[in-house]
Amino acid sequence: MGKRFLELSELYENAEKWDKNVPADLVPAVKALRKSFDDAHWGCWITTKAFCYSLLHNEAVDNPAKEYINYLMHIKARVGPAATQHFHDLIKQGTLPAIFKGFYDLYLDGVGIEALIIFKELAGIGRANEKRLGNSHLEWAASQTKHMIRSHNHQIDIWVRDVCDKQIYDPNEDVEEQIFWTKWQAPRLLIMKPSRFQPYMAGADWERLDSPTSLSLRKAFAENYVLHLEIQLNRVAGQAAVELAKQPKPVENGAADSNVSRPNSPGMTAPVPQPVNAETPGDNRYKPNNARREARKINTQGMYKSWRRAYLALKKKRPEESDVWYSRQIARLEIAKGARAETIRKHMKK
Repeated sequence: MGKRFLELSELYENAEKWDKNVPADLVPAVKALRKSFDDAHWGCWITTKAFCYSLLHNEAVDNPAKEYINYLMHIKARVGPAATQHFHDLIKQGTLPAIFKGFYDLYLDGVGIEALIIFKELAGIGRANEKRLGNSHLEWAASQTKHMIRSHNHQIDIWVRDVCDKQIYDPNEDVEEQIFWTKWQAPRLLIMKPSRFQPYMAGADWERLDSPTSLSLRKAFAENYVLHLEIQLNRVAGQAAVELAKQPKPVENGAADSNVSRPNSPGMTAPVPQPVNAETPGDNRYKPNNARREARKINTQGMYKSWRRAYLALKKKRPEESDVWYSRQIARLEIAKGARAETIRKHMKK
C-alpha cells in the first residue's frame, strides 16, 4: 500500500512552484491566466464525466438546468469541426471502450485549446518583459504553460475512475484510501480498442483488472494527457519562434540614418558602409538572429521529453526488456519523427 500511495501521490504534486521565477508585478496576470485554465479544466471535467458515466451505465444525466448540455456544445465549438467529428464517430461505434475514448479525447481537446490560448498570452507578456525573465520569452511562456498543464494531471486520474464507478464512502477505510482509492479495480473496457490496445471482447467490458494494474493504467492516462498537450504546445511554440525569426530586428539609436545616406537626396552620394564593431554595446545589427535556433531547440527538447515519457511507460509495462527493445518500439510511434532507434536510445533516458 505504501509504495502504491507514493506512486499515486506524485500525480497530486508539483516539483516547483510556478511563481518561482516570475517578477512580482507579473504574478497577478499569470495567476489570472492559470485561473482561466482551472475553469476550463473544471468545465470539461464535470461535463464530459457526466455524459460519459451516463452512456457507460445507461443512466440519464441529472441536468435540470441544461448546464451540461450547454457546456458540451461550448466544448464542441471550441475544439472545432474535425475534433467534434472525431468525437461523434467514436460515439457512433456504440461500444463502451469507444464511448470512453470519445469523451476522454474531447476532454483533452477542450483543455488543449485553452492551454494554447494561454501560451500565446504568456508569450505576449514575456516579450514585453523579456529582459527581466532570464531566458527567451517563448521558453518562459512554454515553461509556464507546461507547469500549468501538469498541475492538473491528477484530475485525469480521478476522471478515469469516476466515469467508470462511484466511490462508496466507507468510514472504516484509512484516509489514504478515501482520498486516492488505491483499491479501485479498473474495468477491462479501458484497455480494449479504441481506448487502448487490446482487441475488443464483447461482454468483457466490466470484467475487473487487479489493483496494481489499475493504478498503472490510471497513471498512463494521466501521462498521456500531459504528453498530448505538450506535443501541441511544442508545435505552436516552434511555429511562434519561426514567425519571430521572420521579423526584422529593430535598428537602435538612429544608426541607420548616421551610416546610410539617401542617394536621391540633393548633394549626397551613395556611401561606403562603415564597419561596425560586433561587440559595441547596444548595437545589434550584426549579431546573429537566434530565433530559428530557438525554434529548433524548443521542438527538439519537446521531442526528447516525449521519448522519455514513452520509455518510462514502456518500462513500467515491460520492465524485463532491454533499452534496444524500448527504443525500437518508440521508433514505430509518431513521436519518433522519423528518428532511428539508436538515436532514440541515446536520448530517451536523459
